[in-house]
Amino acid sequence: MRKVYFCKENEFKTKKTYKALKGQYPDVTIKRKGCLGKCKTCKSCPFSLVDGKVFACDTGDELYKKLNKRLYKKSV
Repeated sequence: MRKVYFCKENEFKTKKTYKALKGQYPDVTIKRKGCLGKCKTCKSCPFSLVDGKVFACDTGDELYKKLNKRLYKKSV
């Protein structure tokens, strides 16, 4: 099962991405967790962990596109 985690400390950068993916992929575990232990990444840009791998981008929109592409590819 695929798991996507967003850091609560990074919420202001990833809120729209989190909500959009959660509504679009109900079969994927998408959660917001306390601290994911990626503090340097968290402070500098929007990011998420997908199956343990860090996905980071300059903007929330770029992150959404990258995650959407990966999740869509795995669902097809």
